[in-house]
Amino acid sequence: MTKMFIYGFRGMGYGAVTFLLLIAMHVAPTTVSAKNVLSLLLVSAAIGLLSMIFDDGHQEVAWPLAYGIHLIGTASLMLVLMAYNHWSLGPMAVGSFLLIYVIIWAVVMLGQHFRVTKINQALKQRTQKKS
Repeated sequence: MTKMFIYGFRGMGYGAVTFLLLIAMHVAPTTVSAKNVLSLLLVSAAIGLLSMIFDDGHQEVAWPLAYGIHLIGTASLMLVLMAYNHWSLGPMAVGSFLLIYVIIWAVVMLGQHFRVTKINQALKQRTQKKS
């Protein structure tokens, strides 16, 4: 249950930051209602929960399949969000979605790389101290 909250809140963080950046770049509407914010946070949390498919506990799912499920699930959730909020669903929206998806994916992978590097350095220092 705690893991679900972590993934959900992480998803909300990515969604909120992305939306604020889109507003700042004048891609998203600058007039934001409570309905927009709440629906964005709910969908972002759902996308975060969908990311649990990449967790260690789901190793039985092949990586390409997990990636495909996540991409299609995320796209579906975003379509629902955009339709619910009456936002444009044209080709520009699809291109923006794919670009943002790749950027967020790269940020997540970079963050994981830094975390793994830090853990490996700590383990290396610990073994050097024992020697």
